[in-house]
Amino acid sequence: MATYLVAASSCGVAWVRVRRDKGRSRLALILGILQTAIFLDIAFDWRWKLYDLLRSRAMANQWYNQRHWPQIGMLALLTALLLIGIGLARRRYPSAAGAVLATEGALLSIGCWSTEVISLHATDALLYHRAGPLMIVNFVWALACTMTVIGIWKASG
Repeated sequence: MATYLVAASSCGVAWVRVRRDKGRSRLALILGILQTAIFLDIAFDWRWKLYDLLRSRAMANQWYNQRHWPQIGMLALLTALLLIGIGLARRRYPSAAGAVLATEGALLSIGCWSTEVISLHATDALLYHRAGPLMIVNFVWALACTMTVIGIWKASG
């Protein structure tokens, strides 16, 4: 939770620093809104409420036991969309490595959030595997925030 608060704050500071540069300020604002939304999601468990809603609807409609292949399809679609997003970021910011890194961090956050909502047993087993006192997913979230913070700092400097 703290990492997303730091990332949102970093984007806010970057937005103030570059507010006269329309492109960079827009990027900082969008990423700041995303980081804030994920911070609030973690604080209020919105993704788990969404997961519970989807699961209860699947059970009510007798789809829950047939969810394996649709989940794999959704993960494949998510992967394709994230790769397209990375490609678009690299095309949009060809000479701004910081902007690309910040965008890739945000896309990793979106991917992790979506993967948790999709909740395929195999990915859950990997993400929630303990590595010391933390789970793998904690490291993924921290990596995504670190990428965003370092990237937006470089892009606004």
